[in-house]
Amino acid sequence: MKVVTASTPEQQSYMKEQLEDLYDRVFPCFFPISYIKQLKEFKLLQPARLEELTMVEILEVIAAVQTISTILETLHKNQTAIEVYEEAFHKNASILNKYDIDFPFELEDFNSNQQMNSQMNGRYQNSTH
Repeated sequence: MKVVTASTPEQQSYMKEQLEDLYDRVFPCFFPISYIKQLKEFKLLQPARLEELTMVEILEVIAAVQTISTILETLHKNQTAIEVYEEAFHKNASILNKYDIDFPFELEDFNSNQQMNSQMNGRYQNSTH
């Protein structure tokens, strides 16, 4: 028999705060506000089954969101070559998607604002159908 510890309401709230932080603090470095509003309307980064996550799972999600935030902040501040962070970004994006948190971004989407807007608009339109 395996005992599983459920996540706490405080952990769930903290995870939501971390996801909102991406929208409010990190995404504005890369996207226009109008585009961020569209992303919210598409319900990206909204956990479908938050209350079902175990303590281990929610901590894994929190760590993934924090890692993605740190990578994006570093790219924005330092204009570092994105290849350095490609593997870590992909791994953490996969963790979010594993727990039904829709994160359809690739790291290169954050490399060039103009190229990114046209590529991502089509991708999000397709992911909502």
